[in-house]
Amino acid sequence: MKKLKLIQVWAVMLVSCLSLSMLTGCDDDEKNEGNGVNDLAYLQSRLAPAGEKVYGVQVGTDGEEIVSRPVATALDALAEFYLLIPDGAKHEGLSTAADGTITCRLTDADGRPQGTLTYKPSTSLTIYYCAEVTLSAELFRATGVSQLRYITYDRWPESSSGFVKDILEQIKK
Repeated sequence: MKKLKLIQVWAVMLVSCLSLSMLTGCDDDEKNEGNGVNDLAYLQSRLAPAGEKVYGVQVGTDGEEIVSRPVATALDALAEFYLLIPDGAKHEGLSTAADGTITCRLTDADGRPQGTLTYKPSTSLTIYYCAEVTLSAELFRATGVSQLRYITYDRWPESSSGFVKDILEQIKK
C-alpha cells in the first residue's frame, strides 16, 4: 500500500513538472512576439522620409542601388547606422563581432524576421569609404538600396564642375 501511495505521489509530481514546463514554453513564445515596432518601416522612414528621395549620391562607377553619404568622422558613420534602427544601439537584434562588424536583425511588430543590416567599418587606406552598411536581399527589395557607404568629407571625390562640392557645402550647413 505504501508503494502504491509513493508511486501516486511521484506520478502527481511528474505531471506537475510537465505542466509547469509546458507553461514555461508558452512564456518563451510570448517573448518572441516582437517589440511592437515594424523595423523595416522605421528603416524606410530613415532612408527616405515620407516618399522623398533617398539622401545620398552615387559615386563614380557604383551602382545606383549603392548610396554614398558624407560624414565628418568614422564615429559619425556609426552614429548614422544607429539612427537607421529603432532604439539605436539598444536594439534587441544587434550582435557585434571582434572586427567591429555589427549585424542587426530586423523584425516586424510581431517578431517575424524582415532582413538584416550589416555595418562594417573600413580600416583600409585604399578604400574611399570609412564604413559600409549592407542591406540583406529582403531589405534591398523593399528599399531599393543595397549598400550605404559613408565617406569622410576629406576623402569625398570632387567632380571637375564642383557640383558635388556645392552639394556637400549645403549639407554641412
